[in-house]
Amino acid sequence: MNINNNSSVYKQFVLWLLVVVWTGMLFFFSSQTAAESTVLSGDTIRALLRIFRPEFLELTTLQQNQLVAGLQRLVRNAAHVLSYFGLAILCMIALRQHHLKTGQQAVLTLLLCIGYALTDEMHQLFVAGRAFEFTDLGLDLCGSLTGLAVVLIVIVLKRQKAKRQMLKSL
Repeated sequence: MNINNNSSVYKQFVLWLLVVVWTGMLFFFSSQTAAESTVLSGDTIRALLRIFRPEFLELTTLQQNQLVAGLQRLVRNAAHVLSYFGLAILCMIALRQHHLKTGQQAVLTLLLCIGYALTDEMHQLFVAGRAFEFTDLGLDLCGSLTGLAVVLIVIVLKRQKAKRQMLKSL
């Protein structure tokens, strides 16, 4: 095997390892009980509010708790979308290292993301206080589609740039 093949195999390994680490992170968060998940998202909201809304600290404890409770659903939904946005980008980048057409890579990316989302929701059936949520699947799909769209746009822009450069050199 030559150096280029070794480099290619190494790159594929690292990119797929990133996908595995990302899905491991998703599995870790899905393994939290409902109470643990609520505490984590609440703590995250509080930290973000301290940064972006310093006046949050001037509110009474009751007002702070009400504000945090009101933002729980939004933050949880955003976490689903962003998690699968990232997963789709990582999967598509990893698949780009293989000799497949772009359309095939996109379909495989969606299958991997939605397949993982389904197994993730099924896994939550076995976690205290958690459940299989179709709305979460929808959010995961939205994140996956958005992440995939970003990568596809970058691919198109790169191809257009390469085409313009080629035409300039003629």
